[in-house]
Amino acid sequence: MRKQVFGWSLLVLMFLGGSCFGETTQKQGQQLTVYTYASFPIPLIQAVKDHFQKELGAKVEFKSFSDTGPLFNQLLQEKQNPLADVVIGLDNNYLVKAVKYDLFLAYRPQNAAQIKKEIIMDKQFRMTPFDYGYIVFNYDREKLGRVPLSYKDLLEPYYKGKIIIENPRTSSPGQVFLLTTVALYGEKGYLNYWRALKKNLLTIAPGWDEAYGIYTNGEAPIVLSYGTSPVYHLLHDHTERYQALVLDGAAYAQIEGAAVVKDSKNRKLAQKLIDYVLTPEFQTMIPENQYMYPVRQDVPLPQSFRIAAQVKKVLNLPTSKVDANLEKWLDQWEKVINE
Repeated sequence: MRKQVFGWSLLVLMFLGGSCFGETTQKQGQQLTVYTYASFPIPLIQAVKDHFQKELGAKVEFKSFSDTGPLFNQLLQEKQNPLADVVIGLDNNYLVKAVKYDLFLAYRPQNAAQIKKEIIMDKQFRMTPFDYGYIVFNYDREKLGRVPLSYKDLLEPYYKGKIIIENPRTSSPGQVFLLTTVALYGEKGYLNYWRALKKNLLTIAPGWDEAYGIYTNGEAPIVLSYGTSPVYHLLHDHTERYQALVLDGAAYAQIEGAAVVKDSKNRKLAQKLIDYVLTPEFQTMIPENQYMYPVRQDVPLPQSFRIAAQVKKVLNLPTSKVDANLEKWLDQWEKVINE
């Protein structure tokens, strides 16, 4: 489950792999450098390291950034002399910028045909999807007496002080919800929706951690979160108290990608990593470690995902439209909130 925010501070954590051994098709001691975000799960990191050490005799080093904003900025700074070979975790809203700055190498991976067609974000595969999830409201069924069915229901007086959201300027889920309102009501209507919704908000938290902490502390029964958040509680707290709330049967999908950095000094090995994240071995680890959906259409979901969000309609806007208008939408949103 993603817990990242977009900001300017940079935190670099190093995950070092084991030593290389054995005769393989790769040069002995070859090393691959991967950039990702801080909450990328350790079990997935270890799976990559173990696979490359065992099968290819290669070492993989992960460098983790506090969130995708600093990660992307680092890629821009290193464009003329890249230090990373692979990037894992930039989402669909970064695709236009990545193409604009020519950061990634087009590579159609093995098993590309197994990716769900609606999840493919680039026909040239400059970014290859490896997981996806939905940003939806969650609710506490022990605290909420009347469960809303639509986005308009949230505007009713009954929900005053019962809703927690995240700031779209500092939070990935918050930003996706802003895009959700634009997708639902258009540029002419989304601000009116926010004028009505803000009356019912308990708070606008800076990030997911703060918002979800307020929610699980019982201060409000509705929070903006992930469609798979209830799965976490089922597995770790052994409860179905917390439920996903898919209003109008529709939600915005956050699609995460993996990409080969252009001018990587280890291009062929980097391409093998893109291949690996699409293998059944890796994809089956995603649901109960990353708390996201696998992109392969032939990978079954675990039984725990029966309480994850069931979405009938995906609301995603074209990435080019988001890139061209996001700053304007954020400015307009901020003015409405401060009215």
